[in-house]
Amino acid sequence: MKNSKITYSRSSTIVALPVIGACLVCCVLAAFFGQMWMAASLMFVCLFASAARLWAWLSMRKMDIEVSSAARGIFPDDEIEFCVKVENGKFLPLVWLELFAPVPASRCLLPAESRVPDDWEYAALKELGADTEIVGEKKFGFMLWYERTEVKTHWKAVKRGMYSMANWRLRTGDGFGLVQMEQPLREEDVRKIAVYPRLVPVIPDMFLRNLWNSESGSKGVMEDPTVIRSTRDYQTFDSLKQINWRLAARGLPLTVNVYEDILPKSAHFIFDGNSFGGETPHAEELEEALSILASLCVRLESMDVRCGISFPRWKDHRAVNLFAADGAVTEELLRAMAAYVLPEPEYNKESDSNIMPPPQFDRAAIFDGAKHAGRFYYVAYDTDCLKERSLLRALEEAGTTILTYCEPEAFGEYEMACLRHLKEVRADG
Repeated sequence: MKNSKITYSRSSTIVALPVIGACLVCCVLAAFFGQMWMAASLMFVCLFASAARLWAWLSMRKMDIEVSSAARGIFPDDEIEFCVKVENGKFLPLVWLELFAPVPASRCLLPAESRVPDDWEYAALKELGADTEIVGEKKFGFMLWYERTEVKTHWKAVKRGMYSMANWRLRTGDGFGLVQMEQPLREEDVRKIAVYPRLVPVIPDMFLRNLWNSESGSKGVMEDPTVIRSTRDYQTFDSLKQINWRLAARGLPLTVNVYEDILPKSAHFIFDGNSFGGETPHAEELEEALSILASLCVRLESMDVRCGISFPRWKDHRAVNLFAADGAVTEELLRAMAAYVLPEPEYNKESDSNIMPPPQFDRAAIFDGAKHAGRFYYVAYDTDCLKERSLLRALEEAGTTILTYCEPEAFGEYEMACLRHLKEVRADG
């Protein structure tokens, strides 16, 4: 933190530079007219206020803070611990010191130690886009000169989202309580913690059924003829190529070979988040869709099926394309899901209403990734919006499955499935 900018966050009116200057001028005038007691009083106020400002400024100098955590991301209901190390690298001791940590407006991550913001903090929190009802705070004890101390602060994940420590502040000041200084973290020390979507039990059968068949060029199971898993009795619909002729030559009953299945190259999800928005956004449905999607990625990875994901451009964020062929890991996919924010609808003059424009995907990247992706899965809220999706019309129907949150209707030759039906329903409810 040594290179970050020190600023005044709060101070009494008595220590303001105009007040100090006015006191000094009045002190000179009082001395000129022989009012020595008044001059002495004004000089005392001037020196006292100047000493408080100097004390506060010196207190914040040569302060070094380091924040570390064991994880870059967690799931809802999990806790994360931040280790905060502070070093006072000067001869002046610190009377008081505290760490100020705003809470995100989404409340995706909440501190174990919090308080209600002061009135003077409300405007600053609102400007930052942070929560205005609670803030995180960690107080340090009296620090001696050249002392190094370490404290731990605990936070609990509540729901999906991203939390940045960019607005964390270290605060201290003079012992009179007249001036408060603050200093942010250095940019290189700012960490972003992802709260991943909540994991739920899912059924991955349809993804294992739609495997890449390199022999026929269609999306189906491809058997490896070099690895025989077992044999079974011959049936009339079996191909003659699968008959085990060696056993038949020995006079044994006809049997067919059962070969080992080759797993798909990858499953790539295209998430049409705009379809969940509009004049009446489907926020809860969006969270459930991302939860199912995250659960599928984690489950498929455990079954050696690699996944990728594409998000459209939204707000100030560029389009996201993470392909399994490029080495994308599940953690990257989960972080992209945690960071996704539903765009704001745009006003349409013709209909006099707020509408959600079609998503803007990076089509060049998606088409380039199609060369290595096993199968595309286009995720949308319902089938009503699909007519306006030019990207979907450009994708190969034989290699694309449409997953809708609502019960799907037939759409061209695409394979259709309901995303909610992929959740595993347990007997205990």
